[in-house]
Amino acid sequence: MGYRREGIARGAGPNREDMVVWARLEDDPEGPAPRILPDLPGGELTDGVIRIRPLHPDDLDGWMELRSLPEVVASSVPPVVPPREQVEQHFAYAEGRWLAGEVAAMSILDARSGRFAGQIALYYFQPHQREGMLGYGVLPAFRGRGYARRAVQLVTKWAFNEARLQRVVAGTPVDNLASQKTLQAAGFEVEGKQLGVLPGPNGGRIDAVIYVRRRL
Repeated sequence: MGYRREGIARGAGPNREDMVVWARLEDDPEGPAPRILPDLPGGELTDGVIRIRPLHPDDLDGWMELRSLPEVVASSVPPVVPPREQVEQHFAYAEGRWLAGEVAAMSILDARSGRFAGQIALYYFQPHQREGMLGYGVLPAFRGRGYARRAVQLVTKWAFNEARLQRVVAGTPVDNLASQKTLQAAGFEVEGKQLGVLPGPNGGRIDAVIYVRRRL
């Protein structure tokens, strides 16, 4: 139909729910509007060990458990445990935000059991530079198995081959050596350090190491 997403009208629905606004102008080109972030091929990514799929309501409890871990909270922006209502809204908006090209929010599943193992998201903050940013986390029960590395590799490959990004970046606190090792193992290289870029859990500021992988 060629409609394009314009934004969210807060409380505009008959029951004061938020409404997503789409519009098409008379002089807009014919045909479907271009997709900035395409769907995952076949609905998921997998390497046989993990599966990556868009957020699903079944993943909400696991996602909440992950975001409540102290080490995850410390590196989150902002560094607080989100209220469940906010997480539910995040899940409800996820598909629409993907369709709008803002962020592809996904769950990491153990391929054998189907259990929720973690989350990974590609944020498309710099579409004009064709640069996306990764964020990810894995539950303690699934750490040490290379799941984070596998997820980063799968999503980065999709970002390059399907979304046609040129750069994928990821930042991690300077003391998070495990995450830095994950990115290095996934083929990322250090690009630099950002001083005081992250809010600290006690009101201070935290330096971050920035990693990048380029589409060659």
